[in-house]
Amino acid sequence: MSLRFALKLPKEHGAWAMLYVPFVLGVAVAGRVNWQVLLLLLSATAVFISRESLLVYCRARARGRDATEAGRTLLLYLALAAAFGSPLIFACNLFLLIPLGLVGAALLLINGKQATRMEERSTTGEIMAIGGLTMTAPAAYYAASGRWDVTAFWLWLLSALYMASSVFYIKLRVYRLNPRKQAEQRQALRSCAFYHSFLIVALLALIFAAGWGLFVFIAFAPALLRTFWGMVRPKTKMNLTRAGILEIVYSMIFLVCAALNFHAT
Repeated sequence: MSLRFALKLPKEHGAWAMLYVPFVLGVAVAGRVNWQVLLLLLSATAVFISRESLLVYCRARARGRDATEAGRTLLLYLALAAAFGSPLIFACNLFLLIPLGLVGAALLLINGKQATRMEERSTTGEIMAIGGLTMTAPAAYYAASGRWDVTAFWLWLLSALYMASSVFYIKLRVYRLNPRKQAEQRQALRSCAFYHSFLIVALLALIFAAGWGLFVFIAFAPALLRTFWGMVRPKTKMNLTRAGILEIVYSMIFLVCAALNFHAT
């Protein structure tokens, strides 16, 4: 039995980046690391891992199967999340973590319901999941700095916009691997083109409204270039290892440049 299976760890490698890259960004912009950050990291990780057990539990219940083990594992991880997170509320008075946690819990439950209908892989389902995962950016900023200001919102928005890019790009790449799914390919191409066109307009508007510099565009540039290049030069093969490594590199560029943007303004 593998360690991943024993601990019921999520299978999606990209989801880990969607959780931790925004978290590190929030800490980097706050400019400090403290024990509140460590507790938040452990609590957020436990909630994230519990998602796998929730999906198993919901699917089993929907199909009339025994879900006792998945339910116990789910409760264990949620109890760990509460144990690590409670001091942040009651000892550190970081009360604004409560609404963030409630929104995250709501998205987790919705995702579980979608899993019973096999809809958690839909674009809507994945975007909702990203909206929840990237809340680690404002949460980490708040825990590290003790401040709740407009920077927290910008951190979440930039993280969510960046991570959503990969959803549309990967779906397009996957559909193009199957020549029989012509209709899905056309729909994926339209969705990918629309989202990334919107992303460019949104970034320009944000730069103008917030008075940011070019660091924001540099942060998104690799993802934008790989997407538009992929749309005009489709590939019939996909090297998952190479694609995964490139996504990590792009995420690191986003992390560094986004953090520099906030320190430069």
